[in-house]
Amino acid sequence: MKDGRVCVCRRVFEALAGGILLPGGPGLMDPCEKDAMDAAAPLSNQEREDITASAQHALRLIAFHQIYKVLGIEKLPPPKSVRRASFGPARKRRRDNNTPESNENEEADGKKDKKEEESMETEVKEAVKCESPPK
Repeated sequence: MKDGRVCVCRRVFEALAGGILLPGGPGLMDPCEKDAMDAAAPLSNQEREDITASAQHALRLIAFHQIYKVLGIEKLPPPKSVRRASFGPARKRRRDNNTPESNENEEADGKKDKKEEESMETEVKEAVKCESPPK
């Protein structure tokens, strides 16, 4: 999900880049006035075109993930959690037994194997006890 602040900023620039301020456009109505009044009325035609062109350029920068240039701040590092989530969980491959570190791994695996064997043996013994008739 996109960040809401970026979406709001993009929507404002989309409206300005779409020509809302240009002559013949709908204009920007002032919500504080009782009568319908264009808030951009004091702007000249050149200023309106400059604002529209700047909004179009800002929209291009936002589309290419360069909003920091529009806002005039330093580029932030990409969030680590978002990057990892797009590629799935991080998994490590098992090492081959040919490496010198494999002796350590074999010892740890041997302990696990013994525990697993013991638990399986006890399960089998319990199952046999249940199946055998009482004496």
